[in-house]
Order: sequence, then C-alpha cells, then structure tokens
Amino acid sequence: MLDVVDLSRLQFALTALYHFIFVPLTLGLSFILVIMETIYVATGKEVYKDMTKFWGKLFGINFALG
Repeated sequence: MLDVVDLSRLQFALTALYHFIFVPLTLGLSFILVIMETIYVATGKEVYKDMTKFWGKLFGINFALG
C-alpha cells in the first residue's frame, strides 16, 4: 500500500516529467519556426512555408497541451 510520502513522490515525478518534456519542446519548436519563416521570407521557397505550416500545427498542439 502506498503511503502519503510515496504518493507525493509519484506526483512530483509526474509533474517533473511533464515539465521536462513540454517546456523544451515548446522553446525548441518556437525557435525552429522563427528560423524557417525567416528563410521563407528571405528566399521565397515554398518548401519553407510548408515546413512552417506543418511544424506550426504541432507547435499549436504542444502549446495547447502544455
């Protein structure tokens, strides 16, 4: 049977895991999106626009969840 200390440790572990996954992912995706959009504006190549749209959707999902 789990006591209060074990449940508290489990809660902290889940909170830390959530934080360690979503915060770096959000920061990394935002940086990558800025770079891809900048390259698209500078070169005008549609592939960078498509990449920005794709990763932007994933960024939106990640932002909504985190």
